[in-house]
Amino acid sequence: MSKCEFVVHHFLRCHSKTNNDSADVSTQVWYAAFEPSRKSHLVATCGGNKVCVIDVKTGVVEFRYTYSKGLLYTLSWSTACPSNNILATGGTNCTIVLIDLKTHKAYLHYSLPQANKKIFISSILFHPSQNVLFCALNNGYLYILEFETDRNRIINLEQRCSIDLQCEIFGLTFCEINEYLLIATNVGLKGWDNSQSQDQELLDFELPKNPNELYRDQNENVIDSIEIVKDSWIAVKVALHGVIYIFNLDATLLKKKNNKCLVIPPYILKWSDTDNYFMSCSVGLDGKLLACGDDKGSVWIYNLEDISFKCSTRDSKIINVNSVLKWPKLHDSYLKKKKKLEVDVYDIVIAKCAVHYSGNYLVAVTNNNFVCLYKKSTVKK
Repeated sequence: MSKCEFVVHHFLRCHSKTNNDSADVSTQVWYAAFEPSRKSHLVATCGGNKVCVIDVKTGVVEFRYTYSKGLLYTLSWSTACPSNNILATGGTNCTIVLIDLKTHKAYLHYSLPQANKKIFISSILFHPSQNVLFCALNNGYLYILEFETDRNRIINLEQRCSIDLQCEIFGLTFCEINEYLLIATNVGLKGWDNSQSQDQELLDFELPKNPNELYRDQNENVIDSIEIVKDSWIAVKVALHGVIYIFNLDATLLKKKNNKCLVIPPYILKWSDTDNYFMSCSVGLDGKLLACGDDKGSVWIYNLEDISFKCSTRDSKIINVNSVLKWPKLHDSYLKKKKKLEVDVYDIVIAKCAVHYSGNYLVAVTNNNFVCLYKKSTVKK
């Protein structure tokens, strides 16, 4: 993999709280996800009070939705409607919003039974093949909802059950091969068997002890990123560990004992020694490329093409980063006009990366109101 494979394509400031504020560098953009279609080049991003849908080929914001009830932290695409992918988003006020991209309308608002203003939707995720929506709150409640489809829209959201994890939830991912929902929390990685009844005990995954000498005594268990790499291979990042673990969920579940699973990752990706939290990775090219941002505005890119993805009883294989996209020097006339400091004076936290299925485009969203679009240097305009 070339050291300079990705180049700057477009940098957008499209999540400003007011549409005419081109110098807003305080709005945090939290999430990005590509539309689940190999033919599409649309990426959805959320942050501040907005969802933006952007064509990464042109850099044009095709649609922008403004949430009147506060802030948005998460989103998920559904493929339940054959010819119309529906977008779900949520944040403060514990309201799930469904957006129809064909009509550019937020057509359904579903309020969860949480009245406390400090409680918000921290993660939302559609099941890959069932009419099911998982919705997690920061106070530890996980809601599992079912829905119907009609005329290329999701309708009739109904709660199937709710689970109180009694901890903070930061993220969700679903492994369809074994029907497990993986839950990133402040007390470690949890598992929910979607094929079993509601009356089940959550699975606890015991991850390796902190290998980072700088923070080894802190015994940190905050999971701040969880992603499917391919099949039942999972990438998980624990805050302050300075690495990204890759393990096989099938093989790990075979060692389940008393609702606990010891995770022995065959592969460990060396990452940043940062003491910042919540920088989430992404996977593309059918598991051949992984990207993760840091708190310096850089994106770490790992080529997983040569990994055999085989479980081994031997020691974990350490994998170094292939390339690091450094934060570019920007000419920002909007900041100069408002006499504001350049953004690189402060930490630039890449909250989330998203990789296009083709591997040709990469998106990074930041804590200073940027949506950063990169493309492979070989891709023509």
